Amino acid sequence: MWNSLEGNIAKYNMLRIFNKRVFLPLIAVYLVGVGQITVAQLAIISSVTALVQIILEIPTGYLADKWGHKNSIVFGNFILTLSVLPYIFYPNFWGGLSASVLYFGGYTFCSGTMQAFMHETLLSLGRGRDYARVMGKSQSYGLLGNVILISLVPLTYSLDQRLPFIIGFFCLFISFLVATSLKLPTKREFIHEEHNVKKEFRFIFKSSGVVVLLAFFMLAGISTSGFNQATVYSELTFKSVGVPVFYYGFILAVGSLLAAVMGRYIHRLAEWPAKKFFIFDILYLCLALILIGLTKNPLVIIFAFILFPVYNRNRGIVFESRLFAEFPAIKHKSTLISVLNFFPILNNLWVPFLLTYWIGVFGFTVGYMFYGLSLLGVLFSVFLVYKFSKRN
Repeated sequence: MWNSLEGNIAKYNMLRIFNKRVFLPLIAVYLVGVGQITVAQLAIISSVTALVQIILEIPTGYLADKWGHKNSIVFGNFILTLSVLPYIFYPNFWGGLSASVLYFGGYTFCSGTMQAFMHETLLSLGRGRDYARVMGKSQSYGLLGNVILISLVPLTYSLDQRLPFIIGFFCLFISFLVATSLKLPTKREFIHEEHNVKKEFRFIFKSSGVVVLLAFFMLAGISTSGFNQATVYSELTFKSVGVPVFYYGFILAVGSLLAAVMGRYIHRLAEWPAKKFFIFDILYLCLALILIGLTKNPLVIIFAFILFPVYNRNRGIVFESRLFAEFPAIKHKSTLISVLNFFPILNNLWVPFLLTYWIGVFGFTVGYMFYGLSLLGVLFSVFLVYKFSKRN
């Protein structure tokens, strides 16, 4: 079974586990302590990396469609593996910068491409409708594996400061080997005789309407950015209401474990009508944010913050499933998912400032409430555009 097309599903589960940076919690500590870099230099690394993602996200998706999805996945995992070496041999500013750029640059070759590859695999197996179910289970396995590795690998830091990164290198190397063993789908169910990207995207605009498609991408982009930014100040919010630092890691672990459980059921949301799903998606985000500002009770605030990763780590599967369901025959699927992934990056240009503004005015808890109310207004406005454009 491992060498069959069905084996791609098990291999994807392994990729979800091993192509992550298992040393992630140690990067800042390692670079500051060993490499003697400053907080300002860490910020530069973060900014440059974000710029690389913005520049490469869509072009690498298009290259994957032209070059071949498996080729892109293998190449991306090869770059991911190399990205650890600067941490091991050059733990300074330039090493940290090159490692971060290589990792996220390599990841753009896999982001969107893996989803497109798995959709084509499922189509070839006659299981196209099972996309959300299969990907949800894979997300569940990936989260459980990540919780175990990210909990255990940093413990080796006390033995040798480079050891977690060496282990991380071998984890990513395993991911690369798994990627090389992926079996190409044999059945290509495309409805177009010509697969020119301009022709295909004209087909998308004609079949869905430009406004509907852009509203779809904006709903996904704004809400995803909203979810991602919601946890940026979680620890500072916990501190403001008196939650001891000792519990921060435990809270993070609980969120990840519950997200793994949620992954096994996320396919049920993909079965909902689009408008019903969007309303749920908007209300889930905004009501959780508002809840933080309604009380100073630490337990309630912890509960609200746990809600974000539980759902956010799985919801992207629903958006992907809806795109694939509407355009099952399009060849340039990786490009399409790359566009979907680009919109959260685009909205990161303003959403973080919205949260920072309200926190600056009202403090952490109440600031979150106004952040939620603001997003509620913006998202429902975009939803109304989607709803009425879809009707026409």
